[in-house]
Amino acid sequence: MEGLGQLFGSVLESDDGLQAVFLNNLDEHQSFWTDPQNDLDAIFTRLGTLLTGAKTRDRGLNILNHLLTDCPLDLVEEKAQFYINVCTKVCEQYGPTQTIPLVYKLLQQLMHRSLGSNELHKLLVSNLPKLLESVGPNLPSSAILSALNFLEVAMQYYAGACGPQKNRIESFLYSLVDSTNRHVINSTARCLLLLQQIRGGGQHGSLHKKTWQEYYLKLVDTIQDLLNKIFAHTPETFDEEENLECLKLAPIARNIDPIRKPQLLAIRAINMIACLDEAIVGAYPVQKPITPFKALNLILRGLSVSCEAMGKNPIAENIAFGTFLPSIHVGLLEVLDGLVLALGTNMLMFGESICEIFPKCLKATQGNRNESEGTKKSFTRLRKKIYESVQLWCEKMRYGSTIETVNEQLLEQIVRDLTPYASEVTLKIGATGNKRLSSRAKRKLQKEQNAATALNQNHSNRSGISEHKEQLIDAGNEALCQAALECLTVILQSAGCFIKPVTHKLLEEKIVPLCFSLIANHQLTGLYNKDSVRVALLRAFAALIVNPHHHCPPPLQYASYIFNTLQTTDDSAVVRAVAAELARTMELVIHPWKETLYFPADKSAIKDALANKEKHPLAMNFLRHSTSAKYDTNGNGHYEDNDSVDSVNLLTIEPQSRSSPEQSPANSAEKVTYESDEINESLAVTEASDDSLIHGEENRTTEPEAVGWVEHVSLDNTDDEGKTNEPQITVPDGSDCYNEGVIQGIDDDDDDDKPKDPAVVSILDSDEEEHRNDDDVVVVSTEVGLVANEMGTAKVPLKHTITSQTNDDETHGGTPKKVKLSQDSSNGTGKTKNIDDIVNEMVAEFVDEP
Repeated sequence: MEGLGQLFGSVLESDDGLQAVFLNNLDEHQSFWTDPQNDLDAIFTRLGTLLTGAKTRDRGLNILNHLLTDCPLDLVEEKAQFYINVCTKVCEQYGPTQTIPLVYKLLQQLMHRSLGSNELHKLLVSNLPKLLESVGPNLPSSAILSALNFLEVAMQYYAGACGPQKNRIESFLYSLVDSTNRHVINSTARCLLLLQQIRGGGQHGSLHKKTWQEYYLKLVDTIQDLLNKIFAHTPETFDEEENLECLKLAPIARNIDPIRKPQLLAIRAINMIACLDEAIVGAYPVQKPITPFKALNLILRGLSVSCEAMGKNPIAENIAFGTFLPSIHVGLLEVLDGLVLALGTNMLMFGESICEIFPKCLKATQGNRNESEGTKKSFTRLRKKIYESVQLWCEKMRYGSTIETVNEQLLEQIVRDLTPYASEVTLKIGATGNKRLSSRAKRKLQKEQNAATALNQNHSNRSGISEHKEQLIDAGNEALCQAALECLTVILQSAGCFIKPVTHKLLEEKIVPLCFSLIANHQLTGLYNKDSVRVALLRAFAALIVNPHHHCPPPLQYASYIFNTLQTTDDSAVVRAVAAELARTMELVIHPWKETLYFPADKSAIKDALANKEKHPLAMNFLRHSTSAKYDTNGNGHYEDNDSVDSVNLLTIEPQSRSSPEQSPANSAEKVTYESDEINESLAVTEASDDSLIHGEENRTTEPEAVGWVEHVSLDNTDDEGKTNEPQITVPDGSDCYNEGVIQGIDDDDDDDKPKDPAVVSILDSDEEEHRNDDDVVVVSTEVGLVANEMGTAKVPLKHTITSQTNDDETHGGTPKKVKLSQDSSNGTGKTKNIDDIVNEMVAEFVDEP
């Protein structure tokens, strides 16, 4: 949107709320900064004029703080020195009071923008020590929080520049430990942690570790010293700590009101506990050398003293300390949470001591409810924090939390907090009490029961006071009930299987009626009137079902009805959504999925894929890799790669014609090409003929002599006279495939000079391969398994193992090379597998059929 810059003239002059509204809406138009019609120099020059005048400085700082975040960086670099000078002038004069927070906010903006500019970085490094001189006890109370925020950013990004002012900053922070403003205390705790890293870290951060450890130990000792003073008049189970090294805090005046002094001590203890929590969980540049037992001992000591114990000595100091004791306990529980978050499962060694804390604190804070009591329970905030600590402990430790050792005491307190208040109690006599009564006594008892019921109804409907009281008696306890239900959910998830069956049953009898009450009472005004409490109740009920004891079945018969009803009838959309979610979960519990999903295999697709596997891109890739290398055969029966000196023995199979089954190796070598897919497929996948398998022997006697193509398997072991050993294996002619192929050795009795083990074999096959191309030759390794089919004749064995050993191997001590037919062509029973059998085996192996 163009022309926005033209409106700044009137906006800069206005002092009303229209200026803030205009600046907030300007964030939606970021094109303002690139609009050529906007004269940014004129706008910022006008802002500089506003900053110069004392009366208009606040308005100029407000506008500048809003614009500086998205302002172009070059414009900020140009005006930064002027802005810093204005800020320095205001800080040195300590006023006006309302201007100092705006100045510190502007300095924060400049430090954030300096992260992307070297010029701004250098400018702030040179001016920051002078700006820090204004930070001290002379600051007005309204500017303390803004000064702390400025210190936090300065020590985070410019730790080195803040180093010379460390003592000044430390004394300023120590003066704030008695503040009652929670935001000031939290900011002070972060600044005290950052203060430990502003004087360099040494090698591998060793100095940072040392300064943090000293700060941590001094914090613990300072809190121990304050507890010594707080528990001075109360009996303890822990001994007082001695030889403490505390922080150099300002002493509390002695001549003040005796009631005010314990209050100041308690507030300082609460603030220092907050600093300890920030020191444990806050960000730090190196690993923190935490000593967990020091802090845990402090926690155990602080939580061991209850308000009841302090009330046994009802002096003025104890009463004042007892008022702040729940806040001290809440702070100590936050420190425990920090240790659990920082150390994780390393706190398991203290698990027994930690788990014992929770029921003791809950028991010490429980109260007896009666009609004279108010609508809100005692120690609501502390009990809620205890439940949150139990929840965090169980979530982090899971089944190793050992919470099951104290689950009975915890569940007793949880049930107490999730039960709505009942103003009237009705006693019911079971049916077993009327067995020995006479008819007259039974009629009299029934009459009395009817009268009591009528009296109860008249009493309830008489004035509505009782109903109103029942609805309002739990006002203020909703947050405590929600925390108790969430704690119950996590306990069941962490140790549900370790809880006793009778405890599970009692929980079911308590939770299920409460869930049904949500259905019966649509307009809830009691303990479960808030939707967040109802959501916590439903999740606790779901956890009770999902995490049962194996001896106590969960109440599944009620779950579906409760969740399905509430997802349509509850007034809150959040409750309806959670109920729908839990209904789907219960559906999976009642009707679980099968262990495995069955997807029927498409056998035809697998068969087609096996038949056409050479067309697969992966097979084409293998073919390209296999044909990429060129091999040379030397005269010694070895082949050599063009790029390698190593040579390996080759087994060459070449086709021969029927008329000349014994061609010379020299003529056949000219026709050799290395195409392994066809021969491998013919050896691996064969199709059997049922007739040939059943009537194999009869057909063998009547069939003519096998006619087929002959392949020479040359092992290149010619002797010195150039003779070639050529024993042949004849494959009889069959039907359409190689299922009747037989490997036979051709013995030449006339030639006595041939070696015992044949070096050359020939394979005869059916007539179908008679016209096979001469280039169908593959390279096979020297060890190949050749297994023959069972033919039924006594002359032909079931399996032939042809061992060929070259003369070179014998002379060089090599191992004999075995040539076998692949066992994939036979299933061990003599029946050759066809492609359908292979597909069926693949389906049975990889598909889990029901």
